Order: sequence, then structure tokens, then C-alpha cells
Amino acid sequence: MAVDITEHPQAPPISELQEFTLVPVGREEIEARRADGASLDEVNLRESRDDVYVELDPDPTERGPHDDIGTALYRLVQLFGTPNVPGYDAGDDLSERDDTTFKYLFRLVNGADEEDRTLPDEWLVTAYDWHTELGVGVAGWDDETDPTTYEGAVELVSMALVTNVVTEPVQCVYKDKWY
Repeated sequence: MAVDITEHPQAPPISELQEFTLVPVGREEIEARRADGASLDEVNLRESRDDVYVELDPDPTERGPHDDIGTALYRLVQLFGTPNVPGYDAGDDLSERDDTTFKYLFRLVNGADEEDRTLPDEWLVTAYDWHTELGVGVAGWDDETDPTTYEGAVELVSMALVTNVVTEPVQCVYKDKWY
């Protein structure tokens, strides 16, 4: 079920909502930034806002199709490959982690015309598991952007876009059959 944010009071114009691209940040770029001493600061939108939510299937044990955190990870892997943030690789030592077992870092690129744009050209977004649910955050490198400066529409668009990516099935062909 797609999330429609057009009625939300902080939603940007509809013309701008059509022009976003979610691009995974290269693992090499993340590693290089960390090697240069930069750290990634994040704001967990599920914790910082009380007017946004992610609706995944509440009971994945029931029969039928489900949108749970496993399905969300599966769809992210389908689209973008394995998680790109170092330290969240399958088989890594988990002893230092709290409750996050995978994390993706994306650059959200705004492709709307300059004169119609109300949101930044681009910003960083994270998708991860948060208490076995989908976590979404706005992010920034500590030497560039403070993610706490993002408000309203940036947070709303980030949350809706990541939610739609993980809850909408991706059509694909395998051995000449549609899935």
C-alpha cells in the first residue's frame, strides 16, 4: 500500500513529488569519508516525530502476503544489493550493535525544476531496521550538514519515499515468468 502524503500540511507541491531519485551512496565513498575522520549523523524520524509512521504488516505469522521487516530488507536487496553501510554486513561481529542489523545510506536527489523547487537539491537518507520495524532517518556528514536542520517536508518526503520503496512489490522476470 503506497503512502500518499499529498494531503499532509507539510507536503511539497505535487509537481515536486514526481521528481525524486533514491541513489545508494557508494560503499567506497562511505569508507573514504570515515577514513578522513567524518562521521554520519542521523535523526531517526520514527523517534523524533509523532505524526509519521510506517505501516508494515503487524502479524507476519498469519497466512498470505506480508510487509514485515524481512520483506523490507528483501526489497531493498532486490533493488540496491546488500546493505552499503560498513559494519552491517552479514556475518560481521554483532556484539557492538544494539538493535540495528542492516543499514542503507541513500542520496535523495530532487530533480524538480529550479524555479519550482521548495526542497534542497539533495540530502542523505538512511533505511534500517529499528526494533524489528523499518527505521528511516535523515542524515548528514558531521563536517557538512547537520541533519537536525531538516524539517517538515524533507522529513515527510524521506519517510514516505523509503516506506513506498519497501512496501511496493517490484515486478521482475525470472525464467520468462513475471513475479
